[in-house]
Amino acid sequence: MANAIKYWRKKKNVTQQKLADLIGIDRPTLSKIENPDKLIDPNEEMALKIARELGILVTDILREMTEEEKKELNEIL
Repeated sequence: MANAIKYWRKKKNVTQQKLADLIGIDRPTLSKIENPDKLIDPNEEMALKIARELGILVTDILREMTEEEKKELNEIL
């Protein structure tokens, strides 16, 4: 889920700070949510807020990323 949130945030051209402000958390917390090594998953309400603010379906961040999406994320980073 962490990489999917980062993928969609970057695809929508939204900074961590902007998304954090929109969903009501601080940027370091969002950074931890986006880092798969930190093992911090957003609760259901937070996942819905993230999806809504990014203009995507919550399933877009809950499902396994496709190989194409993973490749695209690596290119963005």
